Amino acid sequence: MVNLKGVYPPIISIFDKDGNFDVEANKKQADYLIKSGVDGITYLGTSGEFSSMNIKQKKEILDVMVPYVQSRAKVIVGVGECNLLDTLDMIKYVEKLEVDSVLVVNPYFNIYTDDMIIAYYDKIAKSTDLPVLIYNIPDLSGYNFSADVVKAIVQNNSNVTGIKESLNDLEHIKTIVKIKDINPDFVVYAAYENLAYDALNLGADGFINATANFAPEFTVNTYQSFMKGDIKKCKEYASKMNDAMKIYSFSKPIYLACKQAAYSRIIGEDKFEILPALSLDEKTKFNINQVMKELGLL
Repeated sequence: MVNLKGVYPPIISIFDKDGNFDVEANKKQADYLIKSGVDGITYLGTSGEFSSMNIKQKKEILDVMVPYVQSRAKVIVGVGECNLLDTLDMIKYVEKLEVDSVLVVNPYFNIYTDDMIIAYYDKIAKSTDLPVLIYNIPDLSGYNFSADVVKAIVQNNSNVTGIKESLNDLEHIKTIVKIKDINPDFVVYAAYENLAYDALNLGADGFINATANFAPEFTVNTYQSFMKGDIKKCKEYASKMNDAMKIYSFSKPIYLACKQAAYSRIIGEDKFEILPALSLDEKTKFNINQVMKELGLL
C-alpha cells in the first residue's frame, strides 16, 4: 500500500462567474500547496464542496486536476455520496485516473445503525483495490464512528487503511489510534487544528485540515517538525495552526471564509460561489484580511 502519512489539504473548488470550474485558478491553488511542501491533495472533500455538485461536475474537476498534480503530489479523492451506486460509480471512475486513495463519508441525512454502516463500508471496500479512508464528520453526517465500528470494518477489509477524524475530541482520537493494533499501517488524520500537537503525540499520522488551504506552511511545519523530533518547533507551528482557526468564525459554512483567505493570499482576486453558497460581503472580506495580516499571511 502507498504511504499516505502527512499533510493532505482538503482543497477548495474555485468557480467563475458562470458557476463553472475555474481551471486556471484551481491550478494556481494546487501549485501553491505543492510548493509549500504538502504530501498530497484531497479533492472533493467538504471544503471542496462535494455536496454542492453533481457527478458530472465532479468528474470534470478530476479529469483536469488529477493529471495536473499527481506527478508532484499524491491524490486522495472524496467519493462518498448519499447512495451506494453513485459512490461505487465514483470509485470506478477514480480508479481509471490512478488516484492514491478514496475518502468515503457515510450516507448522510438518514441516520443508520452500526450494522448498516459496517455493511456499507464492507461493500465499498470489496468493490475496489484502492486504499479506502473512512471520513468521520459527525457534525455534518449525523453519525460518529466508534472504535468498535472502525475495528469491525478494518478486520474484514485490509484495504480500509485509514480515517479522517473531523471532530474536536482528543479522547475519541485516542481510541481510534488503537486500531493500529490490528493494522500497524492504519493512518489517522486529524482535522481540528487546535488538536494538532496532541493528536500527533497520541499517534495520529497527519492532517486533512481546511486552514491548510491558505496557510499550508503552518500544518507542514507542524508535521515535519514532529517527525524530526523538534518538539519546540512543532508546538510553535501547532499554535499557529490554532490561531488560523480564527478564520472559521467569519462564515457558515466555514469553507467560504477559507476560500476568501485563499483568494486574498494565493489567487490574487475574488472569485465566485455556487448556490446555495453566496459570496461574503465586503465587511466580512475586510475582517478576514485583517486576521490574515495578524497571522503574518498578508
